[in-house]
Amino acid sequence: MPHTRIPSTAPAASGHDWLQQLTLALQDRATRGDAPRRSASLVTRITQALERAVQQGELRAGTRLPSVRVLATRLGISTFTVAEAYTALVGKQVLSARKGAGYYVQSSRLAKERAQADLQLPTHISDDWLSLNMFAQGRDLLAAGCGWLPLSWYAENDFHAALRQATRIAGEHLASYGHPLGYAGLRQWLAQDLSDRLGPVHADQIILTHGVTHGFELVMMGLMQPGDAVLVEDPGYWNLHAQLRCHGLRPIGVPRTAQGLDLAEVARLAALHRPKAMFVTTVGQNPLSTTLRLQQLHKLLALAERHDFWLIEDDIFRDLDGPHAPSLGGLDGLNRVLVLGGFSKTIAPAIRVGYVACPPALVQPLARVKMTCGLTTSEINERAAARVLADPAHRRYLERIRHRLAAARERVVESLMDIGLQPLAVPDSGLYVCAGWPDAPSPSKTTHHARALAQAAVAEGIALAPGDYFRLDQQPTQWFRFNVAHADDPRLRDFLVRAARQRP
Repeated sequence: MPHTRIPSTAPAASGHDWLQQLTLALQDRATRGDAPRRSASLVTRITQALERAVQQGELRAGTRLPSVRVLATRLGISTFTVAEAYTALVGKQVLSARKGAGYYVQSSRLAKERAQADLQLPTHISDDWLSLNMFAQGRDLLAAGCGWLPLSWYAENDFHAALRQATRIAGEHLASYGHPLGYAGLRQWLAQDLSDRLGPVHADQIILTHGVTHGFELVMMGLMQPGDAVLVEDPGYWNLHAQLRCHGLRPIGVPRTAQGLDLAEVARLAALHRPKAMFVTTVGQNPLSTTLRLQQLHKLLALAERHDFWLIEDDIFRDLDGPHAPSLGGLDGLNRVLVLGGFSKTIAPAIRVGYVACPPALVQPLARVKMTCGLTTSEINERAAARVLADPAHRRYLERIRHRLAAARERVVESLMDIGLQPLAVPDSGLYVCAGWPDAPSPSKTTHHARALAQAAVAEGIALAPGDYFRLDQQPTQWFRFNVAHADDPRLRDFLVRAARQRP
């Protein structure tokens, strides 16, 4: 294991005992063939070692810690793992991050005063909890219900290097807003990639966005009017339901089960409500993580033609399944289908780069909405995304992520079933599995509803996503959406075992 001398500018009360002990512990695990299976366990060990050193006085208030890179080199681990541990300790107010100066041990008294002065987001499970607390506190909680990969999984992308390169653009690019459709280099790469799946796609059919959620906004404002009916999957993406209501649209749920979409219900609802569009996720659907079969896609396209509504294909999870998964846009050739995608699931959550691929006639109205509501998107982020995507190593990275997710999925599903939870559907790919107790919730047994159990889990540092968040009517459920990359954790299993024992 490599060793790097810790800079003398980093004082400590009693040398670097905590660092030496942690280094020896990791070496010992490796020697015994018991190296951690996941970086998450390394994050926990580093976090605990630092907290213990602070509590025992080995690290005094004001001590500057080794930089992320120095500590990672000393321990022989990823910089992402160290960064995740430091970020967790900042969230716990054990450390403070000083811009341009690094990480310092925070005074417990000052931390207490700051905590009282800071705005505290509520920990009560409510309709706003996922959109506020899950994102704000995700670093402090075991985010078993979240929508992203563990931070350490993104390490192999080397997005930091791509971002550094992207910032070295000529001054004239920084002094302008950029092209209304987005950075041409990324649009050209996407056009080539999409053409392999959808047939010929021109770069000018692609509008870059601040992620898929921003793409939804463009579609809603560019193609729909308040009062329009819109078909959505039920259960489906909770934030999409909220967006539609914010725009005065009428979301109408179409059941999605382990067998796919209820196409008979699509036909009935389309005839009754004459919807303007239907939002559908073909691959790795959120929350079920199932993929629609080709036969269903053909029938859905025929229904859209017969009843004259747009199909909005949310393609955010395709890279977690593979390029050969079925595609609505591929069957339709971007005539009645708009394809929305992004890179928050695979490159980095903070990148906020997405796209809308649409029929040529829709480019101008959607671009007009984009410019009206927020002008252009970030060319720096788009250039960084283009660099990552163009690197041949990125495809190999995606393959490794898919294999890791598949292995985690098998472990999590088996663990949940051992406890007595049943999957709503066997996931085909992606991040999630939905599972819960098979008996229906009783109005008199509210303590056993998913939302009540999620509230109890928060008290133990676990963030769950109750099933009713993903239902259009938000009626009580007894199931949860689990993120398999985070849910393979003994703390979650212990909590669910205790919850199962308390059920009537």
